[in-house]
Amino acid sequence: MRYASISSHRSMVYDQRRNEYYYNALKQVVTPDSIVLDLGAGLGIHGLLAAKLGAKQVYMVEPEDIITVAKQIAEDNGLEKKIRFYRGKIEDIDLPSQVDIIISVLTGNFLLNEDLLPSLFYARETYLKPDGDLIPDKAVMFATPVYLPELYDKEIEVWSQTLWELDFIHAKQYSSNTLFYRRDELSKASYLAKPDSLFEMDFYSIQDVYCDFERIYTITKSSLCHGWIGWFDLQLGDQWLSTAPHEPKLHWSPAFLPLDPPINFVEGEQVRFRIIRPPLGNWSWIVETENTKQKHSTILAEPLSKETVRKIALSYTPQLNEDGEVVMYILSQADGGQTTQQIVDKLLSKYNNRYSYAAAQKLVQSLVKHYG
Repeated sequence: MRYASISSHRSMVYDQRRNEYYYNALKQVVTPDSIVLDLGAGLGIHGLLAAKLGAKQVYMVEPEDIITVAKQIAEDNGLEKKIRFYRGKIEDIDLPSQVDIIISVLTGNFLLNEDLLPSLFYARETYLKPDGDLIPDKAVMFATPVYLPELYDKEIEVWSQTLWELDFIHAKQYSSNTLFYRRDELSKASYLAKPDSLFEMDFYSIQDVYCDFERIYTITKSSLCHGWIGWFDLQLGDQWLSTAPHEPKLHWSPAFLPLDPPINFVEGEQVRFRIIRPPLGNWSWIVETENTKQKHSTILAEPLSKETVRKIALSYTPQLNEDGEVVMYILSQADGGQTTQQIVDKLLSKYNNRYSYAAAQKLVQSLVKHYG
């Protein structure tokens, strides 16, 4: 997910429950001598709070242009003298000093989704003082089997219905391999076993976020099981903040990992659950009972043609198509000696029947924005 728009930050800035936990954690460690890194600052609410609490210096690092809005907000609140603003990834920035505290919100839904935690690890190794503090400093992933008929019927079983005597059942397999993030609907789930921890992370020491864990659940209630719900808890200072479905709302959402078909569980039954998710990879979940076994994976959530499967195979020998050649040509012209306008003109001259002026300009500007 990209966080370039103001609207994408509204739910985080006004997530009062989350931000109170961050504020309380900051109060425990910020001193007049503190140098603080707000990593992935967005609109800067946590860095602003650190400055307001008396930190000596705050570094706000944010990859998107929205950092300019954070700077204006700091000026509006009279805090700009304490804060330095850096637009870019932490891996590409040279901060002027090490820091006493790193604040981050690099956890996506179900903790791992956005693959941002490696940036926290880099910042920790590069900039955090040996006795420095991380906020948050720990996280735990949880999961449990659930009875959740409304969401299941809405998103998966619906494909079993016919319309005007047309059958859409083939689409059902893709939906049943999809993770669903629905805070309100997941709060209606009924747990069928005691939640169990899957993955415990100490952010001070962890290096790898490869997820491959297996747990055995003892069913506490005979019921139809529609899938598993997964969430995470964060330690912020001396408090734990939970994103569990029955906790008060946060901007994060738990995840629903469906089963198709649902499985009837019996009280006291032992059920084996395995969840796998490599960095930058797909989620897979496997449920096994004495009588049945189901495997699901988000790699199957979207239809892939044979040609697409062939191309994404590591054994495939790729050769640029015409679109790729165009992109390579544009990037080769970004040599530090030409304006964007000159590159647009050269593109139109070389590929005079392929692009309108507006299309050529849009393509060049897009590539320059990301790679220039």
